[in-house]
Amino acid sequence: MRKSFILPIIAVTMLLASNSQVSAQLSDEAFAQLKGLSGEWTGTLNVTPGEHLERLGVNAEQALTLTYSVRSGGSSIVEESNSDGIEMVTIYNTQGGNLLNTHYCVLMNKPVAVLDSSTDGVLSFTTDVERSGLEEGKDEYVSSWRLNLEPADPNQFTYEYTVTKPDMTTWMAKAVISRVN
Repeated sequence: MRKSFILPIIAVTMLLASNSQVSAQLSDEAFAQLKGLSGEWTGTLNVTPGEHLERLGVNAEQALTLTYSVRSGGSSIVEESNSDGIEMVTIYNTQGGNLLNTHYCVLMNKPVAVLDSSTDGVLSFTTDVERSGLEEGKDEYVSSWRLNLEPADPNQFTYEYTVTKPDMTTWMAKAVISRVN
């Protein structure tokens, strides 16, 4: 009887350990892909229509420049963005086997997102609301990012994000970005 109880526990423990190793491996691979973005990129950011455009004082179509640099001995990647004069910073790093991005936002908050999938050069991050100190239904924040690194063309990628408003509706922004240098 005791053996029949212990074996399932061992199996579940091994499964959970193998999943976290896969997560750490995917995070490391995705981080290496992001390092390949070092340099300057430009494109046009297209923002979905809505009241947020006027409230934030932005256009539906914006010139976007992204600059990526590897910092801190290779342990972090800094993304500096400028869309029509609005500057923001996002820092990518690995912690505890997870790839994180911490976004210092014009919305006056700091969403921390975790890589939740990495398939064929498409990296998807979702904001961890609790870790970010945000409150759903109260705060407006970037709730997800998606970078399609398009492995067939290392000089272009698609950059998109979704913002969740206090009423839980969303707006999105998307750009096809090309390498400048």
